[in-house]
Amino acid sequence: MSVRERQRIGLSHDEILFLIGRSGEIGLAKTGRDMQIFIGTPEKEEIVVFLEKDDLIAVSTFSTGNIAEKGIKSMIFLLKEFSSPIIVLPENHPTSKRLKMVVACGDHIRLDCNIQAGTHPEQDILCACQDLSGLDINAVQDGVEIDGVINDFRIEKLDQ
Repeated sequence: MSVRERQRIGLSHDEILFLIGRSGEIGLAKTGRDMQIFIGTPEKEEIVVFLEKDDLIAVSTFSTGNIAEKGIKSMIFLLKEFSSPIIVLPENHPTSKRLKMVVACGDHIRLDCNIQAGTHPEQDILCACQDLSGLDINAVQDGVEIDGVINDFRIEKLDQ
């Protein structure tokens, strides 16, 4: 029987935490300020997510390495600095299979490999590679708390 672990990792507003799996990565960054993210849904609605300075922006990519991490950093920049909206695709949309990155924002994010990428407007669930699936991530003051086993992670300065 496996034992779940809970780990607290310090993370400042100018850093990014990479959770690294064999077939994908997650980038986590603090919003650093109160802000809003707009989400366009397939029902032609717009959802507004209100975020506080310690909340998280999580970007999941289905590849690893330098290019994947540049993409994660770029997406975080677009969300934080340009307030770029998030678009949710309808279920079974053919483009879902071509997505290289997906995003979730908030104070709690659950990683799951058994959902279709890009189709969930709920910001507490994020499609991830199998290695990272099942992790529960909570924003805490001065960092993140992760429930689950993390095999590899790294913190870097977030280029501004």
